[in-house]
Amino acid sequence: MMTKQTLAHYQKKTEQESEKKQSLDEHLWHVACSSRQEASIIGQGDVLFLIGLYHDLGKADRAFQDKLLNNPNRHVDHSYAGAKYLCSIIGPHLKNRGVDKNERMTFNEMVGYVISAHHGMYDLCYSSYDAEYYSFNKFKNRINRDLDGYHYHEDIKGYALKLEEKLCDYGYKDLRELIDKAFDNYQQAMSSLNWQDKSEWDYYQSCMVRLYLSLLKNADILDTVNAYGLKVSPMDKIERSFLKHSYLAAIEQKYASFGRPNNQLNIIRTEIAERVKERGKRDSKGIYRLDLPTGAGKTNLSMRYAFHQLVHQDKSRFFYITPFLSVLEQNASEIRKVTGDLGVLEHHSNMVKQANEDDDKDSLLSAYLIDSWDSQVVLTSMVQFFQTLFKTKSANLRRFSSLINSVVILDEVQSLPIEVTTLFNLTMNFLNKVMDTTIVLCTATQPAYDSSEIDHRICYGGNLGELAEIVELTIEEKQIFSRTELRKFDDSDQKVHLTDVINLILGEENSVLAIFNTKKTVHNCYTMLKDMTDRPIYQLSTNMCAQHRLDLVAKIKTELQNNTPIICISTQLIEAGVDVDFDRVIRSYSGIDSIVQAAGRCNREGKRDKGQVTLVNLTNEEENISRPTEIKAKKEATESILHKIGSPIDISTLNRDFFEYYYANNQGLMDYPLEDNLSIYDYLSLNIYQTANKKFKGKLKQAFKTAGAKMNLINNDMIGILVSYGEAEKKLAYLEELGVSHFLSAKDYQTIKSLLKELQPFTVNVRENDPLLEATKSYLNGQILVLTSEYYDTERGVKYDSASFYF
Repeated sequence: MMTKQTLAHYQKKTEQESEKKQSLDEHLWHVACSSRQEASIIGQGDVLFLIGLYHDLGKADRAFQDKLLNNPNRHVDHSYAGAKYLCSIIGPHLKNRGVDKNERMTFNEMVGYVISAHHGMYDLCYSSYDAEYYSFNKFKNRINRDLDGYHYHEDIKGYALKLEEKLCDYGYKDLRELIDKAFDNYQQAMSSLNWQDKSEWDYYQSCMVRLYLSLLKNADILDTVNAYGLKVSPMDKIERSFLKHSYLAAIEQKYASFGRPNNQLNIIRTEIAERVKERGKRDSKGIYRLDLPTGAGKTNLSMRYAFHQLVHQDKSRFFYITPFLSVLEQNASEIRKVTGDLGVLEHHSNMVKQANEDDDKDSLLSAYLIDSWDSQVVLTSMVQFFQTLFKTKSANLRRFSSLINSVVILDEVQSLPIEVTTLFNLTMNFLNKVMDTTIVLCTATQPAYDSSEIDHRICYGGNLGELAEIVELTIEEKQIFSRTELRKFDDSDQKVHLTDVINLILGEENSVLAIFNTKKTVHNCYTMLKDMTDRPIYQLSTNMCAQHRLDLVAKIKTELQNNTPIICISTQLIEAGVDVDFDRVIRSYSGIDSIVQAAGRCNREGKRDKGQVTLVNLTNEEENISRPTEIKAKKEATESILHKIGSPIDISTLNRDFFEYYYANNQGLMDYPLEDNLSIYDYLSLNIYQTANKKFKGKLKQAFKTAGAKMNLINNDMIGILVSYGEAEKKLAYLEELGVSHFLSAKDYQTIKSLLKELQPFTVNVRENDPLLEATKSYLNGQILVLTSEYYDTERGVKYDSASFYF
């Protein structure tokens, strides 16, 4: 028997809380209207109304009503029914309209998949005992299989017909008119994109699925949370408008405080800032480049552009995204000085761990606590950004639609690995063309993502024909910013020995920074030098924990401010977000992008006429980079280009040539390759491997869940080990004391959790097969590893017994 009132959510009365319930009618109309409102910004309101109205249709089944009222632990699949019902109507209706078969089937499956996956994405292709019966299509299995104990014909269809009687109250004559308008929305979105082959078309379909699912989940979770008594409403237009105008006033006040420029460099900075301001006011949605040298004031310029976009182009949010945590922390602080804290979210990591995708009260409250990026300003890392674009957890999916109609500043984008090139380019195109997002790639070394050597290219420029470059410096302006002279150690291009580099360092009377590609080379150079000079000498590498490196960088900065002629030997970690200013920089051959970053550590403050940057090409025996493949590939590209050029070198003119060569020689890496000739790009487009050898039938064929699981911007084959450095020593002793205990109380576990959080800066990451693991002590079944104290010292960090441990 059906209950008198069909419910969507129900909570029994307890001693702590009163009874709470929400009718299914109320929930479906709320979600339909809420998701339509959000999606209308980009012309997708009707399709979200359609999806929202039917997403929980399965809850009308008496089996689900019994679960709510009598048996909360009973599993009932309620997400199949809305998909099944709509797919039985959309396809035949669009066929009668004469719609192309491919388009109508794709739209039909997309609407159905989004509804069926709103509690968890899944792969379309599957293999099991009944797979062939359903053409190996899991979606077809979900909507066509016979389910014992379910009442589709008796309960679901009748309830759906009653829903449709009210459609005229919401602006639709009937369901068929709603389907027509929804299909027009979908066609409008797809027609805004350009695709050069079937794989790109299929990839953009996967983006559409993600967009629709994100909009649905946000509306669904918000209404459900409110149904359980936590009254939450998104920021309204008046609040958002107030914040936008306050940010704009603050950045303009900052520029006004600079006063009249008093030298040539400041005159040019002021002119650049005015150009950025004008472009911010008038640029339509697009993908732009902000390519400026060190010292131009990139962070302030990014804010000025974005805040003018927020006000004059009515953009919804401002995102600042960078790959480096050190840069994020530094620039987030600068941005907050302008914006204040109101409406600003700084997001480095997820604070609430989500266990499942259920819609019980506890799971939904947890989901709400995971911020959906509904803030006016979001400052986050490239890792979080890529998780939002590709991972399939609820929080990641929800954040995706927050990018709608936003301004996204992507800083230091040259650091993205070549493996994500295709995914990055096409997703940026989708964000721009379908989601009305304006994207600014902000770096001194712009990757050539529109290169003819790339199969799937980014579409630079504005929707109204605006130039891709927000600012183009003249030759004279570039010369004003030039603070260094770049030379090769030997124009004959002979390989250089480490002893030659050491002689060059010792021959310099002022401060010197030498940057190498491997930790072994850093260590060898440091060891040889420290016995040959009385000058202060430091080494920096990831063999040191983060706190150790921070302490050393603070010492180095103090020494440099006191004009002490120090020597620093470092891996490339010093190139990102470490504001140091050396008289001379020596850089081992690497990518042009890395060389430019290294040069930014020389004469940074312009105290000298020209700082000297010297490039050295070490022998393979003294710097073996066979393992870090990206470094090796970029070094080879640089060698090929510099071989034809004598000193001094104008590095700014070589950037395009470098990336063209690099891309041409690494085309097989761009689709995020996996083992067995698979790739993430294939999983999210044609999915040839999973579907080719099976009699798969269906327009959507993507492996959404598999792609999400395998997509990682940073390889996770590293293990963190705790080291005894500084104040960590006492905390480690306490942790080890707890770790050997035979019985741990709940309070003990909470103490361990707090200690681990405090000890995070005292961690060194090593590979899973690193022999150093043999020198660790293991606690809590291997969850905690502590390095034996004699293997770590304050001079070089981790101490390896054998040189073969280095790579």
